[in-house]
Amino acid sequence: MVWGRRVRGTGMMISAVVVLMMTSAGCSTTMLSGGADLPSNTQIVGGGFRIYWEAPAPGTVYLVEKTSGKILETESLDGGASYEFDMDLSDEGVVGAFERMIGDDAKKARLVLYFKPAPSESQMP
Repeated sequence: MVWGRRVRGTGMMISAVVVLMMTSAGCSTTMLSGGADLPSNTQIVGGGFRIYWEAPAPGTVYLVEKTSGKILETESLDGGASYEFDMDLSDEGVVGAFERMIGDDAKKARLVLYFKPAPSESQMP
């Protein structure tokens, strides 16, 4: 594992492929600088190389590296579940793997955590 990430609660993992499928299916998206394409109504809820955040409601978190525009992780969470991300910048192996993934110097990286609440029962067709 390149970095440590733990999800507490009963969240389930989904891949960034879902974002691509939603985009091609016509779902509204928000294009971030650098190329990341997130669903509309996402909100910034955290960032950095050490994140601990609790979901106020069911939804999806997106960990994005803003400089490259790459979505690093996508995670579905239940309300009350926590999302944790912790990257040890003193570990050269971890930093090297991260830099290969984003294609840039880790010191230039800007990690941002976005959250999109799941639609409520009344919003579903």
